[in-house]
Amino acid sequence: MQQCDPLDVIASPPPRFSVADIGRLIGEQYGLHGELVSLVSERDQNVRLTTADEQRYVVKIANAAEHEITTDFQIQALLHMQNNSCRVAVPRIIRTHDGAVATIMRGADVRHLVRVVSYVAGRPLEGISPDVRFASELGACLAEINVALRDFEHPGDSQSLLWDMQRASDLRRLMTHIGDHDLQATVQACLDDFEERAAPKLPELRKQVIHNDLNPENVLVTEGDRAGIAGVIDFGDMLRAPLIIDVAIAASYLRGKAEDPLELLASFVYGYDANTRLEDAEVDLLYDLVRMRLATTITILHWRLAARREDDAYALKSLQGAGGAERFLARINAISAAEFKHRIRQQCGH
Repeated sequence: MQQCDPLDVIASPPPRFSVADIGRLIGEQYGLHGELVSLVSERDQNVRLTTADEQRYVVKIANAAEHEITTDFQIQALLHMQNNSCRVAVPRIIRTHDGAVATIMRGADVRHLVRVVSYVAGRPLEGISPDVRFASELGACLAEINVALRDFEHPGDSQSLLWDMQRASDLRRLMTHIGDHDLQATVQACLDDFEERAAPKLPELRKQVIHNDLNPENVLVTEGDRAGIAGVIDFGDMLRAPLIIDVAIAASYLRGKAEDPLELLASFVYGYDANTRLEDAEVDLLYDLVRMRLATTITILHWRLAARREDDAYALKSLQGAGGAERFLARINAISAAEFKHRIRQQCGH
C-alpha cells in the first residue's frame, strides 16, 4: 500500500455531510430509518442512528484522506472477529441491501466510504475510577481481542498513522507546538529514551494486528454497582505492530493514585499476562513504551490545538484530559526503569 504522510489524515477535517443527506443514503442502501445524532470523532464523521423500535447503529463516514484499503482493513478485521466468535462485545458490520460491507457517499469531488456497525451498549470508562479488579479484567479483555486478531492479515494493516508508536520519531517535528519549555523537554527525553532503548528492539518482538487505542473512551462498562466490561469500540487505529505496544497503550490510561501510580497499571498487566503470557523481552520494554504513549498523547494534543479551529469539538474534548497525561507521566518519570520492571515482574510472577 502506498504510504502517505500521517499528518495528512489527522490534520484533514472530518467530513461534514448533513444529517438529512446521511439519513437518505442509509435509508436507500440499508433500509434503516430513524433519529440521527452526531458523535465526536477525530478524523471521520460518526452518527448514531436510533430506529423506531429502539435499535441503534453507528454510521461511520471515512475521511477522504484515508486510503480506502485502510477502511476495508478495519471492516474485514471486525468481520474476522465476528467469524471467530470473539468473546468481547465489539461492533458488528451491517451489510447493505446488496450484501456489501460498505457504500459510497460523494461530495466536493471526493468519495467517502460509508459503513454501518451495530451500537455497543454501555457507558464509557472515561470519568469512572476503576479498581484493581476492573483493571485486571480489562487486561484479560485486551488479551481476548488480541487472540481473536492473532491470525488476521490484510494488505491495509500497515497504515500510516501518527499514533503508530513504531513511527514515534515522526513526532519530533511536532514538539515545537508544546509551549511549556519544561514539558517539551520532558517529552523529548521520553522520545530520546525510546529511540535509544526500545525502538531498536521492536523488530525482534512478536507482531500482529492490534487495537492500538484502548483508552477509556473506547472501553464500555455495564451499569450497576459492580462495573464490568460491556464491550470495546473504535477500531480505527488498528495496525500491525509488536503486541506489547497494545498493552503499553492501554496501561498508559490506567493512572493510579498519587501514592501508588502503578497500582492499576500493574493489575492490568497481570490480567493480560494471565491470559497471554508476556515474554521477558516485552516486559523489559514496557516502561519506555508507556512513557512514549503518554508523550505521544501530549504532543499530538498540542499540535492539534495549533492545527485545528479553536472550536474543534475533538480538540476541545481532548484538552479536558490533557492534564491527566502530563501528571501521570511525571509520576512514572519519578520511578526508575528498574523499579518499574521489578514491580511488573513481581505482580505477574515472572
